[in-house]
Amino acid sequence: MRKWIPAVFAVAVGVTMTIADVQPTMAADATNDRYIDNQQHIYQIRADKAWKTVNSNTSTTIAVLDTGADYNHPDLKGNLLPGINLVPSARSAQDDNGHGTEVIGVLAAKGNNGIGVSGVLWNAKVLPIKVLDKKAVADLDLVAQGINTALDRGAKVILMSVSSMSYSRALTNAINRAEANGAVLVAASGNEGNRVAYPAAYPTVIAVGGVKSNNEPIYESNSGPELNLMAPGLNVYTTKLGGTYGSFSGTSAAAPQVAGAAALIMARYPKLKPIDVRQLLYQTATNLGESGWDKRTGYGLLNVEKAVTSPMSNDFLEPNNVLSRAKAFPIESQIRGNLGPNDTDDWFKMEVPYDGRVSLTASVNSTVSSPMAATFYSENRTPVTHYIGNGDTITVSAKAGRMDIRLVRNGGVNAFSYVLTSKFSINPDRNEPNDTMGTARPLVGNQISVNGSFHDEGDQDWFSYYVREYGHLNVSVTPDNKRMDPVLAIGKQEQGKSTTWDPLYDNGDRDDPTERAQKEVSPGKYFLRVSEYEQNAVNGEYRLDLSFTPVKKDVNEPNDTYRQASQLAGGTVMTGTLPTATDSDWFQFTVSTESYVYIRAPFVPVSSGVRIALYNENNFNYALASTNEVAELSDQGKEILGLRLKPGKYYIRLNSGVPFKYDAYRLTVNQQILVGGYRDISSHWARPEIVRLSNRGIVKGFDDATFKPNQAVTRAQFATMLIQAMRSDGLPVASSYTGKTTFRDLSKKHWAYNNMGIAYQVGIMKGYPNKQMKPDQPITRAEMASMIARAHNVLLYKRSTSSYRDVSTSHWASPAIEALTSRNWLNGYGATFKPQGIATRAEVVVLITKAYKF
Repeated sequence: MRKWIPAVFAVAVGVTMTIADVQPTMAADATNDRYIDNQQHIYQIRADKAWKTVNSNTSTTIAVLDTGADYNHPDLKGNLLPGINLVPSARSAQDDNGHGTEVIGVLAAKGNNGIGVSGVLWNAKVLPIKVLDKKAVADLDLVAQGINTALDRGAKVILMSVSSMSYSRALTNAINRAEANGAVLVAASGNEGNRVAYPAAYPTVIAVGGVKSNNEPIYESNSGPELNLMAPGLNVYTTKLGGTYGSFSGTSAAAPQVAGAAALIMARYPKLKPIDVRQLLYQTATNLGESGWDKRTGYGLLNVEKAVTSPMSNDFLEPNNVLSRAKAFPIESQIRGNLGPNDTDDWFKMEVPYDGRVSLTASVNSTVSSPMAATFYSENRTPVTHYIGNGDTITVSAKAGRMDIRLVRNGGVNAFSYVLTSKFSINPDRNEPNDTMGTARPLVGNQISVNGSFHDEGDQDWFSYYVREYGHLNVSVTPDNKRMDPVLAIGKQEQGKSTTWDPLYDNGDRDDPTERAQKEVSPGKYFLRVSEYEQNAVNGEYRLDLSFTPVKKDVNEPNDTYRQASQLAGGTVMTGTLPTATDSDWFQFTVSTESYVYIRAPFVPVSSGVRIALYNENNFNYALASTNEVAELSDQGKEILGLRLKPGKYYIRLNSGVPFKYDAYRLTVNQQILVGGYRDISSHWARPEIVRLSNRGIVKGFDDATFKPNQAVTRAQFATMLIQAMRSDGLPVASSYTGKTTFRDLSKKHWAYNNMGIAYQVGIMKGYPNKQMKPDQPITRAEMASMIARAHNVLLYKRSTSSYRDVSTSHWASPAIEALTSRNWLNGYGATFKPQGIATRAEVVVLITKAYKF
């Protein structure tokens, strides 16, 4: 059963504080209560100004349906009547939660008594009725019982800072009884950030939302057509358990301010009926949003001063005698007005949320049977006119959107007043009738979305879905407002026509009311039943989303052993599923020429758990390469495996510790023929030189079988190539560096320490200032030319002309560049040399090849 909760939410500053913890922030002139100026809500609703007219009501019993009260609190006990406990597990109406004490403190903490805080009422007769347990939770019917108990004890104001999104027939009856017995009902709108909750949603209950100090609604405050008034709801300073004080927040804090104002009005005007009190509060509210009523702030901010000093109007919505001045008439609400010889027309506008039916129930103080006519104007519909008399209820069809209503006094009728109470009922959804298994609506397709509603009490919506192959079914039911609490049932029809049902899917909560079901399904007919938890009719719609994903067919099966391995060609995409942790997929491919083989994974359905292993046909006990991070490497866009392979037959084995069967992995196997042991030089202009120097061991490639011919060469790499070339040419070169010069940036642990030291020692390489060698700095073309010239002891001298327009004869490297150019060892780029350009690995290889005649 759905529960009631207090309409309160926690904020960081809403902590309990002792008297010593708080100091007044300014001098107070409203009361002599010590912390009156911590109660900024008092000033915001102008209660301090109202107190000059009236500040107490000791003749009206005010019932507070909550967690009870702290009867020992010095600021409350003078205003408390003996409480009533309706909670079976509680012993008395003593507050065991704290919420009721906070609410009553806002309503009627003893005022002007020199201690603590002041309620909106200084002196009052507050009857605590405990309907919420120590967790501040109650069953639906217990709140209805609380209202009836309050009425039995003579309460004329009933405050309920509790909320539920569910409708209750027992609660409806109690609300109607309260109106008939002359009791004013006030309730918090709730803090779901959604539609106004019950009991606030009833037309004869004042629904109170919460605002901040700047009069903007607090985010959580419920809104909608049932909202009536706003009051401060953030950091409201009040009484706490144990004789302390502190702040609390939410529409629970706002509602008691309105209840206090209602009691002050009744103290001033004891003969007013509940509707009079409500209308006076609405009439005197300070407008916050659109002119008049709006669904975000109702009629506006509570103004206690105006409420207790203004004369009551029987028609405060005037002027509204023409369409352009039509006033808001929200669904599920009440309006009051007058018609007479001098005021023959009243216009109203109503926002209809869905296609449905609008009912108006009239109370008219005229002896004429039908003193007025109501004409309804819906967009793209012919206007409809009904005649209305006292006690009549009329119902019209309405399209979603705006509907204008014109009330006209019938000719010859004297002046009269009227009260209209609106009610809205949503139309049956387009799937109706589908209330039984026999009328279940078929759903067709793998991705389906349909809308539905519960237009009547006990309405159930049935759907059928035929599954043609094994797969996965994903179903969700999402309501468009939190008043709807959907329940989903799924069953499969067996061969004997009986249906096997899953346990009900009823795991949603008020923060996320969506019901979700995910299940494996087999071929056959399934039934889906969507119902409302309380079997209520609800003005709202749900969206049923169904998606079916068939088990992915693995076209390569059976390939569970190497003997069944699927054949792959170069560049072929491997696909498949791994539905169990014991399943393996095997593939085979042939390498005809020494190649670099690499595997990539464009897609893997899971995020981890996939393993790949590569085997030679001669040994399945030892993998040439493997990894457990196929999914992770796929997500990163990296190679899964890559290695040099000699000619032969190879096998790939895939398995996964995280099974998947609704989508297939996609892996590619690519082969690149090696030239000189490299896979990236087959069409490169320097291929012959790279192969020759690689064969002589002068240059080396990288582990991934690339040479990277266009990559820059560092000073360390170039020095190493030169030393290797000199040794290959038979020149006597020391095996290790024996010099005493040390360099700051070249430690003995550096891989090129010896080669760079030797190059420095024999004069091929020079250092930089501050004893730096910069081993990892790319070498320029000018440096490359100079180092080759030094290594060959080429005679260098300054030339009178230059072969390149970007190398002047005064350039420090011009002699070396010209000497190597004249020997045809070095080339430029047409008329330029680009001396500061970075030398590439290909350029260095070609230069060394020419210089040493390899």
